[in-house]
Amino acid sequence: MGNPDQPRDPDGKWKKGKLTAGVLAAGTVSAFAMGNAGGGAAASGGGAGAGGVAAESAGLPGNLTARTNRAKKSAGKGKPNEAWRDLNVRKLKDPAKKALNCAVNSYGQVRDFFLRNPCNSLDRQLFTLADTTGNIFVVSVSWVRMRDRGDVDDLKTLIDTDGTGSVAPLGFPVLKSQGVRFTGIPFDSRPKGNLLVVAEGAVASGKPDPALMDAAVKVAVELPG
Repeated sequence: MGNPDQPRDPDGKWKKGKLTAGVLAAGTVSAFAMGNAGGGAAASGGGAGAGGVAAESAGLPGNLTARTNRAKKSAGKGKPNEAWRDLNVRKLKDPAKKALNCAVNSYGQVRDFFLRNPCNSLDRQLFTLADTTGNIFVVSVSWVRMRDRGDVDDLKTLIDTDGTGSVAPLGFPVLKSQGVRFTGIPFDSRPKGNLLVVAEGAVASGKPDPALMDAAVKVAVELPG
């Protein structure tokens, strides 16, 4: 686990430590997160606005734990749109991309691990989510499929350790240029067979509830990919 924007030592090694989450300027948020809001909202079920999400979820328990548990079940069934509605957040955008080389899409010690132990495939997706009051955050999800199931446990141990690096979020250069910072909090990973799912959240704009962001990451890591 780590931040791809962490400062480097003169010899190019990654320093340990976390950076403070950055915040996008209002205009940048409009360009980055809201650009495809119409399409994303439609995919989420009718393009409901923030108030619409609350109305859709009015029958759900108000307790975040209960909503998270329900959302995790939906995610586990491969229904992300339903999961986000269960959690009472609105999906604005969710680009996805496949890759074969994990090393070129990672950094730090995790990159070194992939150079020694190449993965079979890498799928990445970036969810841009809004809460009911308009605060926006992103959740990066990576599905890393290894050639050997034994490598998954070693990868999880490494990637769960602070300062060791990680898989770079999809679209990281754009996120970085717009002030989004992945600090390693919230973060979660889930192994299953020869697959490791890695999820991490970051603030995009406003002041989203850290507990809600943590819940979203816990939901995302249940997605089967």
